[in-house]
Order: sequence, then C-alpha cells, then structure tokens
Amino acid sequence: MSRLRSSSITLQEFSECALVEIIQIHDCLRGALHEMQNEVKSLVKYSSCIDDNISDINNSNSDNNKLSSSSSLSSSSSSNSIASNESSEAPGKNEFKVHSAANLSDKVASRFHLIWSVFQAHSSAEDEFIWPTLKVKLADTSCLCASQCSCLNNFIEHEEYEEDHVQEEAMFQTINSTLRRLKGSFRYYHAYNNDTTQSQKNALYIIRQVILLLREQIDNLVDHLQKHLEKEETECLPFVKKHLSNEEISTLVGKIMGKRSAEVMTKILNLALCSLPADERANMVGHMKNAMLGTYFEKWLVMGGWDGVEVSNSPSMSPSGPSSLSGTKRRIPTLQNVAAPKMRKVNSAQGRLNAMNSHNSRLRHPTRWYKEDEDGNIALVWQSSDQESSNVDIDDVPFFTESELTPTYRFSSAQGGPVLGCKHYARSCKLRHPASGTLHTCRLCVQELREAQYQSPLLCQPVSDQSIPVLDRNAVSEILCMRCGALQPVGESCVNPDCNPKQPLAKYFCSICSLYDDAPSKDIYHCPYCNACRLGKGLGIDFRHCMRCNACVAIDEYEGHACIPKVLEGDCPICKEEMFESTEPMRSLKCGHVMHLSCFNAYVSSSSSSDKIKCPLCNVVCDNLRG
Repeated sequence: MSRLRSSSITLQEFSECALVEIIQIHDCLRGALHEMQNEVKSLVKYSSCIDDNISDINNSNSDNNKLSSSSSLSSSSSSNSIASNESSEAPGKNEFKVHSAANLSDKVASRFHLIWSVFQAHSSAEDEFIWPTLKVKLADTSCLCASQCSCLNNFIEHEEYEEDHVQEEAMFQTINSTLRRLKGSFRYYHAYNNDTTQSQKNALYIIRQVILLLREQIDNLVDHLQKHLEKEETECLPFVKKHLSNEEISTLVGKIMGKRSAEVMTKILNLALCSLPADERANMVGHMKNAMLGTYFEKWLVMGGWDGVEVSNSPSMSPSGPSSLSGTKRRIPTLQNVAAPKMRKVNSAQGRLNAMNSHNSRLRHPTRWYKEDEDGNIALVWQSSDQESSNVDIDDVPFFTESELTPTYRFSSAQGGPVLGCKHYARSCKLRHPASGTLHTCRLCVQELREAQYQSPLLCQPVSDQSIPVLDRNAVSEILCMRCGALQPVGESCVNPDCNPKQPLAKYFCSICSLYDDAPSKDIYHCPYCNACRLGKGLGIDFRHCMRCNACVAIDEYEGHACIPKVLEGDCPICKEEMFESTEPMRSLKCGHVMHLSCFNAYVSSSSSSDKIKCPLCNVVCDNLRG
C-alpha cells in the first residue's frame, strides 16, 4: 500500500495560507501511520508460524518422544523450534523470529507513542483555538450575510470533529494497553523458555493472539484517522479560510505554535523526519520559520541539529531529541561543529602567564580528560594516574589553577547545608570558558568577575589586556565534574565510570544553553522561540510564547497583554541592564512595556503615594499599581 498524503489541490489551495502548517502535520501523521501499519504486518508475518507449532503440539501431545524430538519448546537442542521439521535447523531459526518480533514490537510502540503525542497536540490546538475563534467570528454582527444561517448550521457540525477526537483518544488508549500486553507476553515467553511444553505453548499462543488483536486495532485507527484528516482538509479548513482573513489565520497559527514546547516541536520534527520525503520536510520547516519570524526559532533549529544537517531516515521516537531507530547513528552538531571556539593554548607563554597572575599560581591538570570524536563517541584520552599510556602528550593536556579545580559550594536551606555550586546555581560541574579556556561555575560568576575588574583601580595592565571575555553559554563545549575532577564534553551526567555516571550533574540540564540547575524546587523549561531557558513549568502549562512580542507570557495574562514587538530585546528602563537573558523575574505593565520585578517595586516605592504610577518609557498610567 502506497503512502497516502493530502492532494496536490489541497496543498496548492493553502500554500499561501498559514493553515498549510496543519496540512503538513496531516501528511506527517499519514506517513507515520503507513509505516506503523507495515511494521505491524511484519509482526504478523513473524508470528505466522506460531499457529502451526501449537497445532503440532496439540496433535502430538500423547506422544512424548515425538514431542521432544520435533516440536519441543524445552531447553534442548530443538527448544527454539516453532515451524521447522528439522530439529538441527530449528533453534537458530525460531530464536531469530522471536527476538526479531520483540524488537519490531518495540519499534511499533515507539512510533505509536510519537504519533499519539503529535496527534494530541494537533487535536487540542483545534479544540482550543480554531473552533472558539470561528464561534466568535460567526457571532460577530459584521458576519451578517444572506448565507449566515447556513454558515452557523455548518459550524454546529464542529461538535462532530470534537467527538472524533474523543473517539480517537479512546482508540489510542486501547492500543496502548495492547502494546503493553504484547511486551508482557514476550517477557512471559522468555520467563518460560526452559519450562514445560504447555507453558511455552501458552506463551506463544498469547503472543500470536495479541499481535492479531494489535493489527485489527491499528487498522481501525488508521482507517478512522484517514477519514478524519480528509474531512478536515475538505470541510473544516476551507471553512476557516473562508471566514477568517490571512492576518487572523496567521495570528491563530501563532497562538497554536506558542503553546508547543521544545519537546512537542522535537516530536513533530521527528515525525516529519521519518514520514516525509526530503523536499516535503524542507518545505514544512520553511513554513514553520515563516510563521515564527522575529523569534529565535531558526537558531533553535540549527543548534538542535535540525537545520542543514544530513540525517538518516530512521530517527528515534524519543521525545528528548533525534537519534537512531534502526542503528544508524544520526550526527547532531555540537557547538564545535557550528562555530569552533578558540580555546586557550595550553602550552603558550601568554596562557601560562595568565595562570601565574591568578591568586593561586599552582598549576594542575584535571584528573582525566575525555573527548568526543567525529562520530559522537566519548572516550578517555588522558588520565593523571596513568600518564605513560596516554594517547596525548602531557603538554597538550589542559591545565588550570588550583582555585579553578577546587569545587565550589553554596548553602542550601532546603538540604540543610552546603551543596556543590555557586550562589547563582546549584550544580556539580564547572563550565570551561569557550574563549579563555578557564573554569567557572557559571556565566553569572564570570560576569561578576568582569564587573569587579572594571571597578578595580589596582589593575597593573590596561583593562583590554586583562578583562575576561563574556561567557557565551551556547558555545560551551566542555565541563569539569566537581566530584571527580574529570574534564569532559557537555553532558547530563559524568562520563567517568569511577565517579557516578548514572547520577546527573543537576536536576535540570539543557544541552543548548549548557545550563545546569540542581535546585529541588525550581521549575525550568527551554523555549524554542526564545531559544533560552525560562523559569516556569513550560509552554502550554503556565506560559505561552507570543510571536509578536517574542516573549513568554503567563497564561493567565496572555489574552489581555499588550503586544510590543521584541519587547524583551532591550534594557530595563530602571537599571539599564539587558532583559532577554536576565534571570530576574519580569513585570509587565498595562502599556506592554516590561521591567525587572525588583526594579518595578523600587520604582513604586520611590514614588509619592499621591502620584499616579506611570510607565517610565511611554508615560501611560499603570492600573492600581498592578501594571
């Protein structure tokens, strides 16, 4: 069966409309459903010999000798036979079938959960944004026309779409239960691999029946979704296009996009990667970029490895990001590939002089040094305890001052004592500065050092020669574990097997921002449109991203907020410090301008109680001191 897709007429009709993004998601779903159906058919084929084997067992149940020589499922030389009449060939053949079926069922489950996640995001967007917007539009007096009654009558049928969504969600839930049952049936089979014939016969019978049930459920789901998607493209979306202007549709799509977290966008791109041909995939990403002009979405695509990278056509269904489903590894570009930072020359006279000028002039190497090769594999290249067997010369190993290598601590009231980190962040690692090669606990610590240098009157050399460069967190490629002192590529946990490789370096980790935060009560998420980490539970939970402001806005304030393009891409009107990457909470005023919350409180406190509080930028009066 060939892969179904939306008609060329439909694509052409919506090619200049922002709704084309919905059509493209439909095609992603169609392609993924087609692949999942093919995988389930292969599962059925793998299990086709089970019926014959069970029949042989039933027919020869009274003849134990014959059973043990030709059809036995015990641990003897013929224990792995299902369909072969020759016991010498049976073990390898049956073992391959069972293990292949188990592996394939895992792929089906991964693809299914990816489809389910994307479909949930898609259907909830329709129910939350598209239908309410149409209701408001058709209820508006400006929509009065001779055909208004028929418009309203047709619109009432939207409840059918919502009912479809409820029915499809129930079908997804049912299939999910069947997939869990199938996984359990394979475990049941392996648990009785060396047990009685009857036990293994029961296990094989369960596997066969669950696979047949899964095929029936998947076929029903695919048939239902195909009809639903076609109905949306031929009835619903033309209706939206007829009654909403292009500007209104663009705003509507922007609101839908603004609720999609980085995880959801990753799933959609994963789905496109495994479901669409390269040209259609590029077209889809292009429309996404157009819908999010003025944001940093394109930068997020590049830094996440989604743009301009040759990838395999069999990606992982993992929500955390792309990798391989079939075993061929997908190379995600690190910052070394995007823009290789100039690291400190460890054997240069200037590098040693800078180190000697620090407060602690004793120079040391890290305990170990791990590096990442071109294939993305991380390996040990040097260790202090075994320098003779090292793969690199010791002069090429990075060195640091003792103060750099010494762990730093902060006091945690929640944990009742000192924990690894600094006053800004709790974390178990230090960042290696991409420009100077020095170690710092966080970028804010670097900023404080820079400010202290500029304010110090005791500099022996001009500021231009002594100043520490700004730490670009996106360019950080190496970290030092403060538990074991191993220098290594940026990662979620330490790669040193003698440390604690399974324990994360912090509760929250973002590979794009190189952000580690181990605060137990702090919620952080990465916004794909700001391309920065923000405080909060996430987009669609307690925040939405406004594409016009290019800012994350609290959900309870979103509908009434005043839009100002790129409102955060400037300085606070009170303290004159930049706001976009600030870690301080922000306060939005009635006029739409923003300042630091602490600055707002200080601004209000400094004003006379009889004066009206006005925005320092546009002079608009704030509403009851609440903005």
